[in-house]
Amino acid sequence: MQTDTRKPYFTSFASPFNVIILTIGIVFTALLGWQYFKLDQISKSLTNQSMAFKDEAEFNAAVAKAFNKFVDDKKKALTQEKLQKYTAAPSTVANGKHIYGSTDARFTLVEFSDMECPFCKRFHDTPKQIVDASKGNVNWQWMHLPLGFHNPAAKDEAIASECVAEELGNRAFWAFLGDVFSLSRGNGQGVANLSEVATDLGADKAKFLECISSGRFEDKVNEHVQKAQSQGIGGTPATVVVDNQTGKFQLVSGAQPAQALMAAIGKLKAEAEETAEDQNSSTAPQQDPKG
Repeated sequence: MQTDTRKPYFTSFASPFNVIILTIGIVFTALLGWQYFKLDQISKSLTNQSMAFKDEAEFNAAVAKAFNKFVDDKKKALTQEKLQKYTAAPSTVANGKHIYGSTDARFTLVEFSDMECPFCKRFHDTPKQIVDASKGNVNWQWMHLPLGFHNPAAKDEAIASECVAEELGNRAFWAFLGDVFSLSRGNGQGVANLSEVATDLGADKAKFLECISSGRFEDKVNEHVQKAQSQGIGGTPATVVVDNQTGKFQLVSGAQPAQALMAAIGKLKAEAEETAEDQNSSTAPQQDPKG
């Protein structure tokens, strides 16, 4: 009896060429499915309305309205997605401060930063990661330090962030920082359209532009710069690690890894414990040497 040595059909079908064709087909089908989903959403919006149109113009207006609603809903969803990244930031903070994390945290990472600084961009996620992992023991405070050679873009962005915070709150402030860092070309080249970045987060364009033109936040930005200079800080990023329990602090310069900031926190904590032990020993009752 002769053995059939021919390969099964499914083996030949799984050739590299057929796999490529199948993959292309799957991708194409997915794209068509997404387009169908968008059209389906618009058509559902239309079917919820009266389908008796007087003329073509009314029909076209209904289609445009449904499409605009779809776009607006999508934009709102994207805005919420951005804000969700900063849920640890309180909606409002006293005295116009910008805090990410619990306002009752023992340690604060006070970062002097510049949105046009490439090193600041690289460092930006580091304090956030520490705060997110600290279980409420560490928070992060932003201080503006737009460097002269990055101006006017850096200072414009600092003022713009304050205008966003004024209208939308502290959480939107942090989301704005993240967007600017993502979009900026850095080193003073700036962002093409700051008002678009603000409105993408929900800001009213007219209010935002009025705030910018008023110049009412220039003094605040200048005060931050002066604060940095008074502490001998001239470069960014610079992070002052503060023990809110003792008032002591330590400066960590540059885009340091998380370990450097944690080491500073550990040192401040150890110093506080040592001081507490010394105070306890000095106030402890003395034993009578005579027994």
